[in-house]
Amino acid sequence: MDANNQASGLHFEKRGCRKLLQKHNTLELSVSDTITRQADHDFFKTKYASRQKWNGLPILECRVNDPSAGSVRVAFTREGTRICVIYLTRTLLKKAFTQELESFLKGAGA
Repeated sequence: MDANNQASGLHFEKRGCRKLLQKHNTLELSVSDTITRQADHDFFKTKYASRQKWNGLPILECRVNDPSAGSVRVAFTREGTRICVIYLTRTLLKKAFTQELESFLKGAGA
């Protein structure tokens, strides 16, 4: 994670994000830009990703388009100005994404 993301309160959870971030070097910037833009507009294009919670916070999701990775779904939480991206996937179908995310959450013990 670079200093710019730390300053803005954006954090990537290693276990759920590392695989795609290593493969696509521009994805972190695309996710950061999209979520920052969403925050500026009060998260108008986000939905709840699951009924489960991450560290007691509701999990939101949105889609990010990246030049190298294509379309990616991003699951994240927010607490004030702190955003924690917990999961990245190329699974776009909402039902399949939710199942994949909930399976990840069970393994993470959230």
